[in-house]
Amino acid sequence: MVAGLVSLGLNPRSVVQIGASTDRLRRLFEIIQECPFSIHDLSRVQRSGHGSFCVPRFNMPFELGLAAAVSLTAPGTARQWRVIESVRHRVGHSCSDVDGYNAEIHGGTVRGMCEALSNIFPDPPKAPLTDIDDMLWVYRRLRKFRKQLPRDIYAAGPFKRLVLMAAALVAERSKN
Repeated sequence: MVAGLVSLGLNPRSVVQIGASTDRLRRLFEIIQECPFSIHDLSRVQRSGHGSFCVPRFNMPFELGLAAAVSLTAPGTARQWRVIESVRHRVGHSCSDVDGYNAEIHGGTVRGMCEALSNIFPDPPKAPLTDIDDMLWVYRRLRKFRKQLPRDIYAAGPFKRLVLMAAALVAERSKN
């Protein structure tokens, strides 16, 4: 998703970028309010942990709920959200409250994710790259760079480095 968003000229954000001076929920709410768009991949509701702690992770649907609330209370279309999923029609079963909103389906593939992002942002005003093959080029190189980062990229430093490398790769590919 990072490679696709940066290719389209967008700046991926994460709650880890906001200092831990406040609790995570407030930081999450703040970042959703700051961003004009948020994307929520509901296929990421997976089990994690072990034994009696092997439970589904509900962060993504919870974050979608916060984004919907922010969108509903923001003036006009100041804040928008989109849902992506790997399986067609599953959103209607897993989160029926958003049934009726079109979810983009990525099919669990990188190409599918790039296509979904291209459908969500069909005409981004400052997109350096819009061709799916260009996005995949960026992704393949970003995946190699990812091996140099700590296992948990969802910390402020590693996430920032990942986004910066994606931007450098997009700039390199745009020159070709």
